Amino acid sequence: MRIFDGPDICMCVSTNQRPQPLVSVLMVAQNTASFIHSALLSARRQTVEDIEILIVDDGSTDGTARIAQEHAIADSRVRVLPGPRRGLAAVRNVSLAEARGRFVAILDSDDLLQADHLERLLASQQRSGAEICSSNMIMFSDDQGLQVRLFASGREWRKARYITVEEFARGGMIGGKNVSLGYFKPLFEVDFLRRKCIAYDPRLRIGEDFDLVMRAMLAGARLHFTPEASYYYRRHDFSTSYRLAASDLEGLAQATRDYCTSGTALDNLFARRLRNLEGARRQVLALEALRRHRVLEVFKLIAPHPEAIRLLMSSLHESMRKRTGLPSRRELEPVDGKRRKSLFNALQLRQLAEDLAASKRSPEIS
Repeated sequence: MRIFDGPDICMCVSTNQRPQPLVSVLMVAQNTASFIHSALLSARRQTVEDIEILIVDDGSTDGTARIAQEHAIADSRVRVLPGPRRGLAAVRNVSLAEARGRFVAILDSDDLLQADHLERLLASQQRSGAEICSSNMIMFSDDQGLQVRLFASGREWRKARYITVEEFARGGMIGGKNVSLGYFKPLFEVDFLRRKCIAYDPRLRIGEDFDLVMRAMLAGARLHFTPEASYYYRRHDFSTSYRLAASDLEGLAQATRDYCTSGTALDNLFARRLRNLEGARRQVLALEALRRHRVLEVFKLIAPHPEAIRLLMSSLHESMRKRTGLPSRRELEPVDGKRRKSLFNALQLRQLAEDLAASKRSPEIS
């Protein structure tokens, strides 16, 4: 298994003389001025106060860096660092190397944390002893009124449990029916990552979270899941998670080839993932060819590859549903729907709405 060591990731020793915090909250940011204020407020308002919040600003050209610096002035637990401008994984490695906490927790600069998010994850870690702990998430959008969806739903996601490396691998298939577990934003035991010299793969523009957890699990880490949703994952048009390029998929395929296992079941799953990624790469190229009305090129791309055919048909079907006004399988629903009220705690939704409203006001940071 290939190891990527970020800046001093294996033997990072901070020169800062402040006491070691329990948790380092890691955030990377680039041009998220519309969202970062509410994200930082949600981190600073955690019931676990023994934390540091590291923001790596990767060359923002809007007000992101200014807002982050204002939070650093208001709260000594907040630190702002410059990014290397070499891609998201390299930026994440800067924050990981700078972390002084016993644990690190991930917060994207456009997302939100419930006030007891870290408290819940730490309790899960104490009970389970797992090196990686994750909670369920609420996906939301507030572009046209607040809309939400529980990320991992179904009977198997209603109880706390360990997630095996095989299940995690199955969740890494693009366009699959399984929950995409790489979207989770876990709590990591820092000592484990540093002992194993595990950091983010700088080749990856997308899928870097899945890859980090996968390599940690292959190195022996246990992943424990808590069903209560305490992380709010924002969906919007500028999210990198929803924009695929052929080069991104080639990077993911190369990373998958680097996973070395001795188990036949895992090898079969990784072979299946490679077929899935190749199908997705061909699908992306086929969609580009369709936009240019090159039908023969589309046929040449997908005809020899059943996975490419399946993914392209699924993509066209979703596009047709949107054009005709039919709901998508992945569509969020308004919070005033009866079904949504049955899924989410009213207090959670009220707090989410308040945090979103606060982010849209001209902030007086304190």
